[in-house]
Amino acid sequence: MHKKLFYFSVVLFATIFSSACRTAKEVTNVDFIPVTESVTEIVAKIPNYESSLLSAKGKGKAIVSEPGNSEHVTINFETDAKLSVLTIKNRIGIEGGKILVDEDSILIYNKIDKIAQKTSVKNPGMTNLNELASVNILDLLNFKIRTDDVKEAVESDGFYILKFVKNGGAKVNKETGFIEAVSQSPSSGLPYSAITYESYSEIDGYTLPRKITIFSVDGTSKVIFQIRSLEINPKKLDLEIDIPSDITIQRS
Repeated sequence: MHKKLFYFSVVLFATIFSSACRTAKEVTNVDFIPVTESVTEIVAKIPNYESSLLSAKGKGKAIVSEPGNSEHVTINFETDAKLSVLTIKNRIGIEGGKILVDEDSILIYNKIDKIAQKTSVKNPGMTNLNELASVNILDLLNFKIRTDDVKEAVESDGFYILKFVKNGGAKVNKETGFIEAVSQSPSSGLPYSAITYESYSEIDGYTLPRKITIFSVDGTSKVIFQIRSLEINPKKLDLEIDIPSDITIQRS
């Protein structure tokens, strides 16, 4: 096996799963071999509902863990391929604000403090839900990998490691085709370093993850998002935030 590719695979796997309490020594004990299938065949196993999963709405719990702080909130979400709206409620059910995410920006309305702010999706720090709020929820539910995205691949007994052309990569379960983790290079400009997927289940013919963990760029914080209810392709979505006219949107 090519040494450079082997080194990449070990480092990628260690990066993604060091947060899951695995040591680097355990990771390097995994035996990687060249894939026995083509990248096209591997990618074809990964569920891709792009043509039929057009929107969704649901409810979940988010656990935010960051240095010196841990917070639990409830999130109602509505999303299509372009927009996502998240409604945030605290532990006792009081709505604290809404977040509107489009392809380029995040609009945050804090109902408690009566503040509205808009910034780029690549500008972290406006909210402790930044890792979750900066990603379109529909894309998060069905992370799509295309053959052209993959530069190289190796495999072990249970999974494939795919290296992306634009840095980063993914871990894919060989038996199910489900994505178990995705990593991104800091140079990508994305607001997260890794995403892990767990608890896949079927709803209306779509098999989607019910537990998603998103890690910050620097690896010091994470958001665990556990989806409690999910509606596929709902008839009606409300993808707007009603901000009172007397509140000026601050831009950064």
